[in-house]
Amino acid sequence: MASPRKFEIPEVDSNPFKMAAVGNLELLKLIVGPDTITEGGVPLNVNAKDPYGCTALVWAARNGNHEVVDFLANNGADPDVISFGGLRPLHHAVNHSQLPIVERLILLGVSVDSKDNAGNTPLHFAASRGNLNIIMLLLNAGAKVNITTLQDVSPLMKAVSSGHITVVEKLLDNGASPDHFNAEGNTALHLAIRGGFNSIANVLMKAGATPTIRNKAGKTPPELGLSFSIEDTNSKKKH
Repeated sequence: MASPRKFEIPEVDSNPFKMAAVGNLELLKLIVGPDTITEGGVPLNVNAKDPYGCTALVWAARNGNHEVVDFLANNGADPDVISFGGLRPLHHAVNHSQLPIVERLILLGVSVDSKDNAGNTPLHFAASRGNLNIIMLLLNAGAKVNITTLQDVSPLMKAVSSGHITVVEKLLDNGASPDHFNAEGNTALHLAIRGGFNSIANVLMKAGATPTIRNKAGKTPPELGLSFSIEDTNSKKKH
């Protein structure tokens, strides 16, 4: 079956995916539950998936409907189900900055280090979004700070590439490696200087990043930027 071209909320008001997406708990209760029987005499499968591979709980998590998430989880919905792209409800909640949902899913015992098809964990998503509150929630729940994607990209690199200096500082404080390199041989310092984030580059240098590491193209971090110099950074480190 071909996937829909656009990822949109289901248009049929009477299906559980739509109800979960818009937070219509009262209608959802009419068709979901241990005593609920469909016309065919079969209880509704709360883990049924729509054409996107999403369950009703995925839609509720994505859209921040925490009461719906609670109701579905209490009625047998899998809080760690895999949807399109390998994304789980926690990925969706983090990607859409749904802090209460993230808290609830963690309490339900989902894996905080689950990966999508590209190897991204919820922490990668949070770092890209710059959501410090969710980052701390994930780290306090045991998320691995140096976990990598299929391209060997760390959460720190995601934060650096997005220019989130406060997140960079917090990840470094929690053990993120400044010298880890990705599949191209680039470190976080390479990415910072290439992106023009000199303030982040300074933070990385203060955290011990090595400016002489060469990537697979043979370039050191300073060689990727015209407005950055090791001398200036080293001078700032002394103050």
